[in-house]
Parts: sequence; structure tokens; C-alpha cells
Amino acid sequence: MGWVGACLGLVITLGLAIVVVQDRSARIEAARRQSEAIALGVDRLLRYEVRNLERALRGMGLEADGYAREYPAAGVWDLTGAIRGVISRHAELQDIDLYDPGGRLLHGGPGSAARSLGFDPATDSSDGLVVGTLQQGGRTRPVIPLALRTNAGNWLVAWLRTSELQQMLAGLDLGRHGSAAILDRRGLLLARHNDQGQHLGRSVPMPVQVLPGSTTTIEFKSPLDGEERFTSLTSTSTYPFIVAAGLSKRETLAPWWNYVASAVAVLLLYWLGMFYLLGRMAATEASRRATLDELRRHAEWLAKAQDASHTGVWAMGQGEEEVRVSAQAAAVFGLERVAGMVPLAAVFGRMHEADRPCVEAEFQRAWEEARPFQAEYRIVLADGRQRWISAQSALALDPEQKPQMTGTIVDITERRSQQEQLERAESQFRHLFEFNPLPFWVFDTETLRFLAVNATAIRRYGYSREEFLGMTILQVRPDADADAVRLSVGERSEPRDSSPVWTHVTRDGKQIHVRIHSSSIRFDDRPARLVLAEDVSESVAHEIDLAWRAAHDEHTGLFKLRTLLERLDHPTVRSGPDPYTVMYVQLRDLELVSPTLGMRTSDEIVFEIARRLFAGCDGFGPVAHVPGDSFVVSVLDAGQCDELLASVSAVLSEPVESESGSHRVEAWIGVATRQHPGQRAEDVVAHAALASRQARAENASSTRYADSMGEQAAARLAMIGRLRRALVDGEFELFFQPIKCLRSGVITGAEALLRWRTGQGHVAPSSFIPLSEESGLIVPIGEWVVDKAAEAHGALVQAGLGEVAIAVNVSAVQFLSGSVAQVMRDAHLRHGLPPHVDRDLRNASICSAVIALGHGLGLSIVAEGVETAEELAWLEQAGVDYVQGFFIGRPVPLDEFIRNFGRAGR
Repeated sequence: MGWVGACLGLVITLGLAIVVVQDRSARIEAARRQSEAIALGVDRLLRYEVRNLERALRGMGLEADGYAREYPAAGVWDLTGAIRGVISRHAELQDIDLYDPGGRLLHGGPGSAARSLGFDPATDSSDGLVVGTLQQGGRTRPVIPLALRTNAGNWLVAWLRTSELQQMLAGLDLGRHGSAAILDRRGLLLARHNDQGQHLGRSVPMPVQVLPGSTTTIEFKSPLDGEERFTSLTSTSTYPFIVAAGLSKRETLAPWWNYVASAVAVLLLYWLGMFYLLGRMAATEASRRATLDELRRHAEWLAKAQDASHTGVWAMGQGEEEVRVSAQAAAVFGLERVAGMVPLAAVFGRMHEADRPCVEAEFQRAWEEARPFQAEYRIVLADGRQRWISAQSALALDPEQKPQMTGTIVDITERRSQQEQLERAESQFRHLFEFNPLPFWVFDTETLRFLAVNATAIRRYGYSREEFLGMTILQVRPDADADAVRLSVGERSEPRDSSPVWTHVTRDGKQIHVRIHSSSIRFDDRPARLVLAEDVSESVAHEIDLAWRAAHDEHTGLFKLRTLLERLDHPTVRSGPDPYTVMYVQLRDLELVSPTLGMRTSDEIVFEIARRLFAGCDGFGPVAHVPGDSFVVSVLDAGQCDELLASVSAVLSEPVESESGSHRVEAWIGVATRQHPGQRAEDVVAHAALASRQARAENASSTRYADSMGEQAAARLAMIGRLRRALVDGEFELFFQPIKCLRSGVITGAEALLRWRTGQGHVAPSSFIPLSEESGLIVPIGEWVVDKAAEAHGALVQAGLGEVAIAVNVSAVQFLSGSVAQVMRDAHLRHGLPPHVDRDLRNASICSAVIALGHGLGLSIVAEGVETAEELAWLEQAGVDYVQGFFIGRPVPLDEFIRNFGRAGR
């Protein structure tokens, strides 16, 4: 009956709980939908209002521009009929002003000069309506500037009264504690439902869920009045306004709480009645069972106590051949688990043969001497298993006043097994401790004295066992480690595997490196520590060697550049107020030593310079070797920069002696100083390298870094990147400048000149040709030039100008790459070129001696750069064979070259 009532109560409770939860969810969802509908409605009304104002302003734009041109000196704006009409139709506008593109007031109404637009007209590039910041100063009502850029770039600004926004929020069905507001995108309050202006202009934090063009509903606690509301925020219009509408959470859920109270009252009445009924039924049942339980309690208690302790009770009279046993006692002897009489012979028959005689004799003496009986012995079960028994008894009188031996038997098999295991473990531990190949010892954690040591520790440390036991652990450590040892002993973590490597000292003073593994134990009832000391001296030495190799250049012994950067970026250096200086030392012409004098000589020079720099720069700062021909030296005190530079110069002033002779070494030195504490060492070294490059370009011994070097390097990198893309994007083209024979007056050749055409015009060859050579891009560019020139010669042949030769300038970098001959052969085969060699004496002085020398060698002389008729006449008299220059013809594309110098017009 009770179970049925309880189950029914649970069903009713669960049902009401589900209904209550669903009702709450439904009320919350209804509030969310209502707030969202109100917010969307106000947002739509606001969008229509602002859109109408925007259209009106656009219509006034042309007239405003005209007024600004015709009446630039006018004071207060004399509103035209159109403008008066806009203001009359839009009572929500306080005034309309006109500003120039920079935000200066051109024409406006009274008080316009004191207004702030709330945005920067000079930088705003918006084409649509711009909404400024709320203006609420002075006696006038608060207004919002709505600005629109006219076609002439002026700004037409209409001042919207916030009372119009406030009117949009009037009469909304929001309940007593609901709220609605209009804000700008920054969270500035422009209007609020039932607000008399006390919160106008206050900034309200916007939830992160509010995004332009979206509508979201959240549970939000108002920072203005602290009310929790189900608030919908929408910003679906294209204007920077946010409309928020919220229904009070407590007002929404007030009916629900009444519903909950009713449901709880119903459930409470049901369960009170149910519990009362169950209580009456339980009292009746308890009264019926009380007597039976009391009778069973003592028997069960005794049985459980015997079972828990593996104990049985037995009793027998003197001279009897049977013994009375409890069920537990029968089970201990391996007999059937039934209380009753058991033959004494069956009991003694279970005893182990080795223990039976002693037990029988002790049992007989107990009877004879009327004293207690006590014995521990083994019994053998039917399956052959053995069990240890502890038996105790004493003489007593039965109800008939006859002597009776009564006692207990206890199964102690588990205790004896644990004792044997403990004895075996202790024996094994002693063997492991004493014969372990690693040093083992035990010390007292309070006195730090050694309590035990193994043979390996005696052998490794050189002390006898007696000496060890008279020492403390501090005596095998260096004196400097004493505090660290005491701190380590005080740690409570278990087990203790020390991460740091400790230093131990043997009897003969030798230091060894060990890693300690320890655990807390009790030794002779004292708190102690068991310690294993692992000798890691070899691995530590190996780690030290690896660390040195990782940080140093193996050839010179100096720091690697990465190590130097880490030292300079160390917090003690980087965060310091004093700047440091870095010098990038690049040895001159070292790349020529290896191919001429051999790699060994080059290595000897680098090693000797490294040795001198390390010695000469000692005390200034770290020194590093950059693989190849460069070093980086540093001075932590920038005030010693000149002293360091003098030291480096002194190092380089002395020649280096090697097997191949004496070598004078010079270098380009770049100097850079850390500009601020936060600057990374990598950047400072990069600046010094740029300064070294500048010193090389200027052929100076040393140069200090300037910001212009970084800008030039950045420009060079940008130009190189543009050059790489120019070849792929087809921005290169060839122009052809004619070469004319003075004797015949015939155009006999043309020089192919590379031009780079970009979207901003042509780039001067003097800018990109040298950079192409330095970066190596001249090789693929030169291949392209040869191919295009060969293709152009094919066009000349088709135009009937096959005898006109085309000269191509080839960079020395191309010759060094070793690809010129193959490129020429490929172009010859691909385009069917005739054999041709061009001699070019550009940049030489045009003089009679050179002309005579050329003719003496059987060469044809080509004079370039002919600009005037006088130069042409002089060259003709001097016997020059061919001339080229702007006076003869300017470089032009191939099609124009063919038109200008065809057979008919040459």
C-alpha cells in the first residue's frame, strides 16, 4: 500500500514539475517574441524617419552648393524657400547648417558655431548619411547631427531633435517595468521609454552579440535601473542606430510564481498525508517485529562477530570424547558448518602431524594443572590446504557444577602469512640494499646522521662503515650546498627524484656528480630517508660538452651568433636603461683566399683573427663568429664604443702569418647601438650588418648605422621583389637604337636596350640594372633579352632588313654564371640567327688615339651617345665607322623601328 502511494506521488510530482517548467519556458518565449516585435517595429519606424530626412537632404544638396558659391561671405544662412519647406515639413529638425569639406561652418542658423559635429569631416569618406554624436549643451533641446556630403564636397548637416526619437517610444506595450531605448552604435543613449531625460547621453555597454544588420534577444540586466529584462536588440537598418526593447523578467514570471506556489501547495498536502499514513503503518509493523528482532539480535551479533574475526567457540567436559562447537568453529576446522557435537578425535585428526604431539600434551597439562590452555598450530583441510589456528581456553563450571574447558579458536592464517611475507621482504630488502651495485644509505631526517650504508657506498666513497655511521650527510657534500641539502630534506613530496644534479665529495676529495632518488621510511622507529645515489659524472660531462658545442663555433671557439643574441636579449641586459653597441666585422677579400691559397690558409686566417678578437675584446661584451668571413663584437657600455673600435682596428692592423706567408687583413666594420630597451638584439645586429654593407659600398673602414640605411635596404628589397614579378608579368620590353655607318650613311645595326614599363611609367635603367646584377636576377633577365632580341631579328628579316645587326649588352654577372654561350646557342638555333659578334666601346673617351688603336686592330669603331651635328661631323672626320645616339635616332619599339628605317627610308 505504501509503495503504491509513493509511486503515485512521484508521478504527480514529476508531472507538475514538467508542466511548471514548460509554462515558464512558454512565458519566457512569449516575452522574447513580444520584445523582438516591439524592437523591430521601432527600428522600422526609425529607418523610415531617417530615410525621409536623408532624401530631403539630398534634394537640398545642389541648392546648398550653389548658395555656398554665390554667397561665401554670408552670415546666418538666409533659408530659401526649399529649405524652409523642409524644416516646416519636418518639425523634428531644429536647424540645417552647411559646412565646408574641412568641417568649417559656412552658413548656419543661430548658435551653429558652438555645435560639435561629432565626427571628422576632413577624413570621413562616407557617401551615405553620417550620424554624429549627441549634442545636449546649452538651453536647447538635445539634438543629433545628420550629415550628408554634397556633390561639391560640402557637408549639409540637419540637427534632429531627440524628442522625435522619444516620441517613437511613447505608448509602447512594455508593462510597468519594461523599457525601450534608441542608441547609437557606440552605446550612447539617444532616447528611452518613459525617461524624462535623466539618462540621455549616458553610455551603455553593448553585448558582444549585437552586430550590424542583426537582431538578437538576450537576458540583460540594465545598468541604468538594475532591472533584469528579456531584451531584444536590433540594428537591421543601414543607419548606425540600435533599438532595444525589453520586458521585465520579474513582471513576466510573476504569474508563473503564483502557479508554482499552487503546485507546491498541492504536492505538500499530498505528501504530508502520505507520510502520515505510512508512519501509522510503520509503527504497527515495528511493534510486531520488535520482539522477534530482539531475539535474533544477540545471536546474529555473536555470529557476525565470530565471522568477522574468523573466531569460533567450543566447550567440552573433562573425560568426554566429544566437543561442542559453534558453526564458525566447525568451519574453521574445515568441518561442516553446523553447530553441535563433534568427536574430539576428528578435531585432533585435523592437526598437522608435526604440531599434534605438542598440542595434545599442552591440552592434557591444562586439564591436569587446571590452568588456561593456549597454542598456535596448523590444521590440514580436506583439499590439502593448511590453516593456522590460535586456540585459547580456560576451566569453568557448567550449570551442573562440573568442570568444563571453554574457549575460542581463531583463524590466524592471514596474519601468519603476512608475517612470513614481511620476513621475506625484509630479507630481500637487506640483500637488495647490501648488494646493490649503486650506493645506498639511510639517514636520520632530524639529525642528518647516517644510519646504514651498503658495501657499494663504502667502496665508492672510500669511508669505512664505522666512519660513515659517525658522519652526517652534509660531510659528503660541498660546504656551499649545506642550505640546499637542509631545504631538500624538508620537502614532503614522495617519492623524491631530484631534478638537479648534486655534487658529492669522496674521502680523497674527488668531486662526483650524482642524481638522488629517495623515499621516507621508519628506521628503528625513527623518521629516516632511504637514498640511492646514481653516479652521472660521465653524462654530465657529455652534457657540458654538448652545451658548449651548441653555443660555440667549433672552429674558432667563439660564440655562435644565436648565443650572442640570447646573451644580449637576457633580461638583465635588455631591460637595462644603458644601451649597448654591436660591431659587424666583415673581412675583406677572404673569399679569394680559398681558391688561390687554399682552404687551410683561409681557416688559419679566420682562426687567428678570432683568437685576437676574443683577447682584444675581453671585458667589453660577448664575441661571435658568423660562418664565413664575418664576426660580431659587442660592448655592453655604449660609452666604450670608441675604445672597442680602436681595439678591433688594432687586431686587424697586424698581418696574419700562415704556412703560405704573411697576409694583411682588412675589414668593413658596421656599428649600431641599441635604440631603446625593448629593441631585440637581432635587430641591432641586422643594423650593424647594413652599416657594414654601406662601409663596403663606400670603401670606408667603418660606418655607423643610420635609419636611412634601413629605408634604403627596404626599398632595395621591394625593388627586387618587383623585378622578380616584372619578368613573370611581362613588364619588360626592348627598345632599339639605330647604329649608322658614316661612310655609307646606311643604318647597319641597332642596339637592344632593356626598358621596364610599370603602371606608373618607365623605370630608369640606371635604377634597376645594377640592382638586378647584385641580386643575380640579371641572369634570367639577360636570357630573356637575348631571346627577345633574336626574335626581333627575325622580324627584321621579314621586313627586309636582315642585314641590320642587333647588339645586346651582356652583364659580367652573366659571364660569371657561365650560361652566356649556351644562351646564345639556344637563341641561334631557336630563331635561326646568322653568326654575329658586336664590339662595343661604350663609356670610352672618343679620341683619335682610341680610333686609331681600333683601326690598327682591324676593328670597326662604333661611337655611341651622338647628340648634335657637331659631334657627328667630328666623328666623321676622325674616321669613326659607325655612330649611334639620339641625333641618329632614339630607342623605339620594334614596329616603330621598322617603319622609321625601312629600305625606302634608311
